[in-house]
Amino acid sequence: MNTATPSVQAQPSAQPTQTQARFAFLILLIINILNYTDRSVLASVQTLIQPEFHLTDIDLGLLNSSFLFIYGLATLPIGIWADRGTRKNIVAICVTLWSIATALSGLTRNFLQLFLTRSVLGIGEAGYAPASVSLIGDYFPKEKRGLMLSVWSIGNLIGTALGLIMGGIIAEAFGWRWVFYIVGIPGLLAAFFIWRAVEPRRGAFDRVDGNSSHETTSAHGSIGSDIIKVIRQLLKTPTYWVLVAAFICSFFIIGAALSWIPTFLHRDFGLTAARAGTVSGGVLAGGSLIGTLIGGWLSDYLQRRMPQGRMLVTTIAFLSGAPLTWLALSMHQLPAFITVFSIAIICLSLSLGPIQAIIQDITLPEIRSTAVGLALLLGHLLGDAASPLIVGIISDSTHSLGFALQVTGPTCLLLAGLICLIGIKTVPKDMERMHKHLNQERSAV
Repeated sequence: MNTATPSVQAQPSAQPTQTQARFAFLILLIINILNYTDRSVLASVQTLIQPEFHLTDIDLGLLNSSFLFIYGLATLPIGIWADRGTRKNIVAICVTLWSIATALSGLTRNFLQLFLTRSVLGIGEAGYAPASVSLIGDYFPKEKRGLMLSVWSIGNLIGTALGLIMGGIIAEAFGWRWVFYIVGIPGLLAAFFIWRAVEPRRGAFDRVDGNSSHETTSAHGSIGSDIIKVIRQLLKTPTYWVLVAAFICSFFIIGAALSWIPTFLHRDFGLTAARAGTVSGGVLAGGSLIGTLIGGWLSDYLQRRMPQGRMLVTTIAFLSGAPLTWLALSMHQLPAFITVFSIAIICLSLSLGPIQAIIQDITLPEIRSTAVGLALLLGHLLGDAASPLIVGIISDSTHSLGFALQVTGPTCLLLAGLICLIGIKTVPKDMERMHKHLNQERSAV
């Protein structure tokens, strides 16, 4: 008997009510915002932690890389668990785990303790996304999923901006330890509410029309048990490996920017922790939002006119972003830096939508989610998981964080753009091969 909230239910519901779905979606959106807030607060306060713990830039790089590396490794086993277990409970467990780890970060007294709490944060955050995306796919009918997943994804930008902006402000007012307390505690409340939400039956809406939901899992990506078989098929698709290489290069600069830009602003422009977080959060989140919207529209427009449309936008994004990033990091006046860096972020963000869509354009539906999951796994492990540490090593060696960012960022973006030039030639054939296979299946039926 349901006597609490309208979303509480003992058994999985074939089709949740609108009230149940909206309640659960709101909690999942809040959790996604908290996720990116928790992971980004370290960058906003590390300039205060560094002198207290006597850390080098290599140490700071390790702290940022520890979360990303564990996050990448844990995605595979926890993603498989999400395919088999009760998803709302998995989300609740993961949110509880990372929230406790975040709060405990405020109690740390040395590098090792903080390193361990940030690593546990990676385990918790690796588990919520596959389960959350799967839940959203079963809370709403097929025609509404695209919109709901898009709204849910905006939480990435909101959370990043909140973490960078609030982290610096809270740290200056109450001390950096309070940042982790204040950010970590709300997750425990969110975990309770998602635990009380309804668990919809898998494929609740898809079974009505007999279709299977490939786009739901492919929105985030998961890796199935037939990974070897899928890799063999993907080896026949050269464009896929072009995109994997581009993922690695682009993730590198994303990880470096989120980890080091607030510190760069503090050192090179003398900004306080609060102002450095506000500037970096506003530029990164605002520029990404604008670029993503423009890139999605432009790539769809060009794709209707040529098979290379999305790849062309992706290539232009990287090749234009490389010199703009180098130019921004060469600026010695804050207004000039903010202006040029904002334009660079907008250009780079043009690729965020198209590069995900291209994978779906060239892979068969039955392997699509695994293909996306594998690309994200390699992108995280070889890209953003390594970049904070590499930048820290170069910074310590040259005694210049600006130089470290200027060398690594534009170089990776230029490589990504040159790699995508290959994809412009290969993508039409790979798309044609995929469509031919689908037509053969329809003919056989």
